[in-house]
Amino acid sequence: MRLKDSALLLSMAISVPAWASVPSTTEDCRKKPAKPVPAEIMTDGFFEAHPDLRWRSIGLGEYREGKYAEAMRSFKQAASYADKFSQSMVAHMYWDGLGTASDRALAYVWMDLAAERMYHDFLYQRELYWSMLDETQRADAVVRGQSVFEQYADRLAKPRMEAQLLKVRTTITGSRTGYVGVGLYVKPMTGPAAGEEIPGAIMYAPEYWEPEQYWCTQDSYWSKPQGGNVDVGSPVQVQDAEKPGK
Repeated sequence: MRLKDSALLLSMAISVPAWASVPSTTEDCRKKPAKPVPAEIMTDGFFEAHPDLRWRSIGLGEYREGKYAEAMRSFKQAASYADKFSQSMVAHMYWDGLGTASDRALAYVWMDLAAERMYHDFLYQRELYWSMLDETQRADAVVRGQSVFEQYADRLAKPRMEAQLLKVRTTITGSRTGYVGVGLYVKPMTGPAAGEEIPGAIMYAPEYWEPEQYWCTQDSYWSKPQGGNVDVGSPVQVQDAEKPGK
């Protein structure tokens, strides 16, 4: 079932290209202040365009309820859209045997995947896992890792995510070219700020909608140490969530 988009209010006074890309190097992105996604923009329409965050949120809710098998499936869905946090959660669950039999070689593979962009905490955890494997498990991880990376590595998962962003972003603003006006306000029908007027510049900020800037925003957040306690906030209720295969 298609998720409902936000309702638009007011007219566009001056049109500006919301999706104009500002090239940044990975190093530049990592130097930027870490900034989480504002809660008020997390509408059903936002989650439709961001299946990485949608499935992560569902997975976190299931994990906290002790529904580990369901959480594993949800985190893998998010992982298929290049969500590094969800990939690290899959690794953690394989390591501890949550929702599945314990498989530490496979856990290392998933943490290696999560550390693909060299994010601090995931890289540290990857090296810790490796140090705890015996030689047989290490050899097993090297062999089995190939099939996991063939499905979930950034070179495949990022284009999958970018295609979803491009598909949705030109419809929710009311403009096929993706233009957002300075005078545009949005009244979400769903999400934490349902019924409130949100400036279009916040709702459609390019760092959450333009692929290059979206990855840059992730780099700025995850590249920094999380203090040993990664906290991505409370799970958000996502309506009409369907499980894979249903």
